[in-house]
Amino acid sequence: MSNQLKFLSTHPPFRVNDYAKVDLIRRELRAIIKHQDNLHIEDTELGLENVLYEVLEILDGYLDYEPSDNDMGGEPPMTMTEMHAGAWKQHVAMHS
Repeated sequence: MSNQLKFLSTHPPFRVNDYAKVDLIRRELRAIIKHQDNLHIEDTELGLENVLYEVLEILDGYLDYEPSDNDMGGEPPMTMTEMHAGAWKQHVAMHS
């Protein structure tokens, strides 16, 4: 018998989209952290909580992303021409 997660929905068409699955996984990871916090120190998985916090930071950044959080206006710090010129100079310098 293998361990597996099943994603079920009570709303038709009874499929859970991938975005919702990732959100459910995030909730499950938070539940695991809470469970680990309630265990005696000898019964916890060493390092698991730190790894889960790192994963949650990444998932939170993706799932809670708001485009308005970033300054989308203005010019980029460097144009493509400037980037290409800089890369070409570096290339020439490395092969000289």
